[in-house]
Amino acid sequence: MRRALWVLLMAGASRAQDGAIRRGELLYRTNCATPYCHGPEGAAGRAPRLIGHRYNLNGMYKVITWGIPGTGMPEFTTRLKTEEIADLVAYVMTMGGGSAPAPAPAAPPRVPSPEARQGRALFFDAARTGACGSCHELEGWGVPVGPDLATSRIPDLRTIATTHVMTARPRGGEPPFSALVVERIGSRVRVYDLTAPIPVLRTFAASQIALDPASTWRHDQALRLYTQRELDLILAYLRSL
Repeated sequence: MRRALWVLLMAGASRAQDGAIRRGELLYRTNCATPYCHGPEGAAGRAPRLIGHRYNLNGMYKVITWGIPGTGMPEFTTRLKTEEIADLVAYVMTMGGGSAPAPAPAAPPRVPSPEARQGRALFFDAARTGACGSCHELEGWGVPVGPDLATSRIPDLRTIATTHVMTARPRGGEPPFSALVVERIGSRVRVYDLTAPIPVLRTFAASQIALDPASTWRHDQALRLYTQRELDLILAYLRSL
């Protein structure tokens, strides 16, 4: 009796998954397989091919829900319902290089507030040289130069401490610069040079540079790209995490 019940339950789950895949295929055709995006059935278009992709289930949810900053991949939280996103994920997962698609996670991806979505776009704004994402990594995007802001309680972005910033003093006449140390070993020192809008990773022989723990660099210097309203939106995004 138990075995028969288990078989019925598995058959029901399989039919439900098949239904999600069929619905997801229709959603893919109307939302993704367009002349300026992915090709039909996962072939390459102007966007990359999806056939043989290596995304896991959570990664695919993340990409479809949030989009990919700095690319033509949009977020679908304002375009599709939660159930439709789940169906679209189920279909796209069938294009992967692994085995049969896994079932959708029990909890749907969270839907951020409009303010958090605007803040996220500002954080990763590729058109704004020196945007937050050029120094900080969040949700797998950005560059991990500075600290993880998702784990910090920040009342005001302008008050972020800069205790790890030093003054690098190269020998040989080059002027000193503000820097974040990446590596200090016996023969080599690697630092991020903070004098440019986008930090530059530089390598020195240990004998060719001195590091002073004091620095005049402050985090609010990097925030001049944004208005106070934009900073409030970015803070709303950080708090949503």
